[in-house]
Amino acid sequence: MQPRRNYPTRYLGDANPNRKRHVHDLANEKPSCAIHAIEWAHNAVTFGTKEEAYAAGYTPCVFCMPYERGAD
Repeated sequence: MQPRRNYPTRYLGDANPNRKRHVHDLANEKPSCAIHAIEWAHNAVTFGTKEEAYAAGYTPCVFCMPYERGAD
C-alpha cells in the first residue's frame, strides 16, 4: 500500500476519545489500520516522530507497527 501523501508527517494518530489512542505508521499502512475511517471522522492528528506520539499517550498500532514494544 502506498503511503498517504496528504499528510506532512509519517505518523498519524486516532484522536477519537471513545477509542484507545493508536498511532499508525503511514509508510507501513495496512488495510486493517482503517485510516480512511479516521480521516472520515476527522480524528486524525499528525506526529513528526513516533516518540512524540508515545509522549502524547498514543500506543503503536498492532497492524502497521507490530515490531514496536507495546503494540496492541
